[in-house]
Amino acid sequence: MPSVETPTEGVAPQVPKTELEELQIKANSVADESLESTRRMLALCEESKEAGIRTLVALDDQGEQLDRIEEGMDQINADMREAEKNLSGMEKCCGICVLPCNKSQSFKEDDGTWKGNDDGKVVNNQPQRVMDERNGMMAQAGYIGR
Repeated sequence: MPSVETPTEGVAPQVPKTELEELQIKANSVADESLESTRRMLALCEESKEAGIRTLVALDDQGEQLDRIEEGMDQINADMREAEKNLSGMEKCCGICVLPCNKSQSFKEDDGTWKGNDDGKVVNNQPQRVMDERNGMMAQAGYIGR
C-alpha cells in the first residue's frame, strides 16, 4: 500500500521562500531580540536605581545616627568639664584651706578626642589606653603568673 501523507492540522505546508522573505524574517528576528535585550537592560537600570535609592536612605540614616552620637559625646565632654570644676572646688577644706593629701591632676584636654571642627572626616585615632604600672600590670598574653 502506498503511504499517504496527511498534513497535520495547524501546520502550514513548507512553501519555498524567496530570498527577500528570508531576509525579512531574519530582520524581524533580530529586531525582536534587540527589543527583548532593551527590555532586560531597562529592568536592570530600574533595579540599579532602586538599589541606589536604598543606599542613599541607609547613608542618610547613618549620618543622622552619627550626628546623635556626636551630640552625645559633646554632652559627655560638657559633663566632664563640669565634674572637673566641681572636683577642683572640693580640693579645699571648707573652701578655704588646701588639702595637702590631694594630688589629683587636672583633666587633660585631648584635642584628638574632642575635635571642634566638623570637617566630616573619619576619626582615625582614639584615646590611648592607660597602663597601671604601680603593681607591674602590663599587657600579658592571657596567662596567670604564680
